[in-house]
Amino acid sequence: MPDALSARLSTVDLFAGLSPRVISRIIESGHEATYAPGAPVVVEGESVAGFKAFSPGGVEMHVVLEGSAQVSVHGNPGPVLGPGAYFGELSLIDGGPRSADVVAGPDGLTTFALSKWTFEDLLDKHPEVAVPMLRVSVARLRALES
Repeated sequence: MPDALSARLSTVDLFAGLSPRVISRIIESGHEATYAPGAPVVVEGESVAGFKAFSPGGVEMHVVLEGSAQVSVHGNPGPVLGPGAYFGELSLIDGGPRSADVVAGPDGLTTFALSKWTFEDLLDKHPEVAVPMLRVSVARLRALES
């Protein structure tokens, strides 16, 4: 499975262009998570500080591997995220509360979850990762404005 996961993560804009060695390190540092249909993955307003930041799965970003995820902000439906999309990175960056609800889609959801600590290390060692993430974040903010 690591080779298949490596190939999948390499196609995600956030990780595209990283060396196979770095992708392998990311895989070793993260884990796959599975959610039943309709299960909450991220809850809007949830704090990521304090003890939560140190608990397993407490502060993670997710890359969709299989299934889908429905995003909503202030109860308003947002985009449906499919394989290759990611979410949860904003709270990893600024430590602020979660900015949206994300629930598993009708067929469930499998993600690759990456902890805050691994994500920060990745950004420190590979700052080029920030550019595609900024583009996606700005596009999401612009979509909310329209």
